[in-house]
Amino acid sequence: MSSPLENLAIVGTMPQSVDLILPDINGIARGKRIPIAMLEKVLSNGISLPASIFAADITGDTVEATGLVWECGDADYPCFCLEHMLRPALWRRASAADLMLTMQGPENAGFYGEPRALAKRLIADLAALGFFPQVAFELEFYLLPRPEETAQAAFPSNNGDIQVYGLDSIDAHEQFFSELSAAAATYDLPLEAMVSENAHGQFEVNLHYRRDALRAADDAWALKRLIKGVAGACGYTASFMAKPYPEEAGSGMHVHVSLVDREGHNAFTKQPELLEQALGGMLVTMPEAVALLAPHANSYRRFQVGSYAPTVACWGENNRTAALRIPRSEPEARRIEHRFAGADANPYLVLAAVLGGMLYGFQNRVSAPPAIAGNAYALHKGENVSQIVLPSRWDQALSALSQGQCLAPLLGTPFVKLFSAVKQHEFNKLQNTYHPLEYAWYFERS
Repeated sequence: MSSPLENLAIVGTMPQSVDLILPDINGIARGKRIPIAMLEKVLSNGISLPASIFAADITGDTVEATGLVWECGDADYPCFCLEHMLRPALWRRASAADLMLTMQGPENAGFYGEPRALAKRLIADLAALGFFPQVAFELEFYLLPRPEETAQAAFPSNNGDIQVYGLDSIDAHEQFFSELSAAAATYDLPLEAMVSENAHGQFEVNLHYRRDALRAADDAWALKRLIKGVAGACGYTASFMAKPYPEEAGSGMHVHVSLVDREGHNAFTKQPELLEQALGGMLVTMPEAVALLAPHANSYRRFQVGSYAPTVACWGENNRTAALRIPRSEPEARRIEHRFAGADANPYLVLAAVLGGMLYGFQNRVSAPPAIAGNAYALHKGENVSQIVLPSRWDQALSALSQGQCLAPLLGTPFVKLFSAVKQHEFNKLQNTYHPLEYAWYFERS
């Protein structure tokens, strides 16, 4: 069997450096860059990194309220390599590679603040019940001219019609998609489809499902990094911001999840009550999950009537207006498409929210409300809509998670406190920042 280093050499020149990466709460790559000469030692022995990596907010500030800074002496923990995540950084000018790490906490368990470790634990909880999730991610994003070549956040183009599913739009970005496909093959990412989406410069990339749900989340995280890297190398900027333009489509992260039993059969088809419990659990826990699925201030701009982003906690058969959709499929492919998360979310935390909802449904035998029919945006209370009220603001979502009694216990109190502290810090920082319109409107007129 070939070594990880030999596998790197197969795809090109041996890299000069390797980025050792721990994705943080926001999914941002943090860690160390080492020379290639150090890689064998790291592969054998791991490396130490501070747990305060998971206390960093979106701007890189370390949040003291997490308890991972001064209270513990900014302690290091052992981190070990995920060898299947050792890959060449094909977009870098200097030959380089990426290597994902995982942090080990006390008692040789995954560190509670690591999003990947949280998703892994929930997969194990489902396995203990005899159920094994199969998962696929779909990611929407904008492909834009570089910010330095145009106005900041300028819309890429407003010339011509918006051609949803238009192949000409993909052809117009042929270099990017060609290089993305080649890089994804090198990364062993199972690209299934590329789609022109509902705005100029907006696209969707679909990944084929994995029988290993954690590997599916690894794929999604790696794909986001790859898209950004390839875009930069091709002269673009790729944005996964949930709602970058007020009048244009937002970008979502859709998760397809099916369930396989110990015999390898689709449990949703074999035992329809399990599908109902999974749907019911996801809906009941959705208010607490919103903070994970919509993790930023901008995330909440995406939820608008007629936007293809869900606004009601409901489910439906073959219905894209519902938060949870049962796609048209063969019986062995029966699955739930969870449509709530924004593309700005951390894929590991999205997976944790989805699986946590299913687990809650199974443990409590939750009944799902009736499926909706037609346009979910036009429904009102009493029309087959559950009475579950979803948070519509960032602060409401953080409160729902921190005070939650359904999903929060499954995620664990330590993680919930950590996540809430980081996000509350971001919320406070944003609230204390003056908007330019405050000066334009009030400085001379008040």
